[in-house]
Amino acid sequence: MSKDSLDAPVNYSASDSMVMEVKTKKIILYSKASVKQKDMELTADSIELDQPSNMVIAVFRRDSSGNMIGRPKMIQADSRMDADMIRYNFKTQRGFTKSTTTIQGELIVHGETIKKINETDYYALRGQMTTCNLDTPHFAFRTKKMKLVNKKLAVSGPIHPEFEGVPVPIYLPFGFFPISQGRHSGLLPPQFAASEQFGLGLEGLGYYKVLNDNFDVTLRTNIYSYGGYNVYLSPTYRKRYRYNGAMNLSFQNTRILSNTAKQEFTTSQTFNINWSHSVDSRARPGTSFSANVNAGSTKYNQYVSNNPMQNFQNQLSSSITYQKNWDNKYNLTLSANHSQNNVSTLINMSLPTAAFTVNTFYPFQPKELAGSPKWYQKLGIG
Repeated sequence: MSKDSLDAPVNYSASDSMVMEVKTKKIILYSKASVKQKDMELTADSIELDQPSNMVIAVFRRDSSGNMIGRPKMIQADSRMDADMIRYNFKTQRGFTKSTTTIQGELIVHGETIKKINETDYYALRGQMTTCNLDTPHFAFRTKKMKLVNKKLAVSGPIHPEFEGVPVPIYLPFGFFPISQGRHSGLLPPQFAASEQFGLGLEGLGYYKVLNDNFDVTLRTNIYSYGGYNVYLSPTYRKRYRYNGAMNLSFQNTRILSNTAKQEFTTSQTFNINWSHSVDSRARPGTSFSANVNAGSTKYNQYVSNNPMQNFQNQLSSSITYQKNWDNKYNLTLSANHSQNNVSTLINMSLPTAAFTVNTFYPFQPKELAGSPKWYQKLGIG
């Protein structure tokens, strides 16, 4: 291929044969064909290179049993694309594929057709987005049209979820899926659930937001066909060699089938607060602070879905403790405690509780003792 037309050479190979058409300036590679340029590598059973147009076309073939051999694969930087057919222009970096699966970060996109319009942007027709790597994903979001920006985001028009290939009749006006490497913000996929009490539902649909290196927050929600919903807000924080903690704020708007004939549904609102915090012993030697808080509505555990152990947990307790030590002689402890019984609805709280202790010391004993100690030198306080 002409070096004048491209900014980098194109290397190609094939395990069976190469055919060059002098008149049309085409090169056809057969069996385990490979074409490389810069950070792009294209492999397939057969690849055709058109030198005047800088175009390559990659296809597969089927054996006598109908099995697919040499399905085209294109790898460029951190993105990968598998398709039944790949057409790509080295000069413009535009391309077209059929029956395509492309991996962008953790997002897997299946598209009937995908067009690559430049180095970073793609358009997909009749697509499916998921993070499950199975041929038939456990869950996915399906849409007619979408756009992908490499390493940045994927956006779509009207979108709906499906589980094991079965569509769920819940439609969103658009989809937005950030794409990045490592720890990053993004949507959290839901799970399908079915319950006699709550009805059909989606559980765990939410969003994870990274605010900075030390703080992030997760928002999840459960939605049920009987009209109930749950919301969970879970911030976490950490600072290396200093402290770490997590909080979970939960609200349940429960709507379940009633056991009485007077009304069809029973509705209630409950909440729960969980907080855990600990301080690294290296942060402030001699000082410690810890918290374990579990408090909320007496009926909260009763309405947690698909968790029998928590449904029968009738006791909630909390403790917050601060301790200070001076020279391993004096100790101060401040604490607050809480306990509640969800059956009797009794709540006990003790706060603050303070304790000051002194390790035994001998005020009349000299630093250097000569001979047997006197009786008063044996007197200790503590």
